[in-house]
Amino acid sequence: MGLFNFVKEAGAKLWDTVSGNAEDQSAKLKAHLDNSGLPDTDKVDVQVVDGKAVVTGDGISQELKEKILVAVGNVAGISGVEDNVAVAQPEAESRFYTVKKGDTLSAVAKEMYGNANLYNKIFEANKPMLSHPDKIYPGQVLRIPQ
Repeated sequence: MGLFNFVKEAGAKLWDTVSGNAEDQSAKLKAHLDNSGLPDTDKVDVQVVDGKAVVTGDGISQELKEKILVAVGNVAGISGVEDNVAVAQPEAESRFYTVKKGDTLSAVAKEMYGNANLYNKIFEANKPMLSHPDKIYPGQVLRIPQ
């Protein structure tokens, strides 16, 4: 549990950051999560408070929790995600990586694992948020499993 920082200007655009109210943003963010293709999103709730998302829930895996946090955080207008999710069974936590301009999944794999050929491990760990290994963008936060 804790707070994860994200690049506020990067990610999917779900609302006009100037005119959206917190209740409307919370509903749109929850709908975005429910439509992400991740299982068991009904076990978590998402509220937007002052540009930060607060995710609460329990009974999910560590992997799913991390994917949910990344899916919620990689939305334009969200600067951080407060993790209030209890997992069913504690497991080792993944690392997170913020994509920089010019990065590729191979370059990220080389930096994180010492082997560029392990890019597919990162791609698979971030599905369904990533649809193709070449479709990453600066400011995006990726889940890097152990």
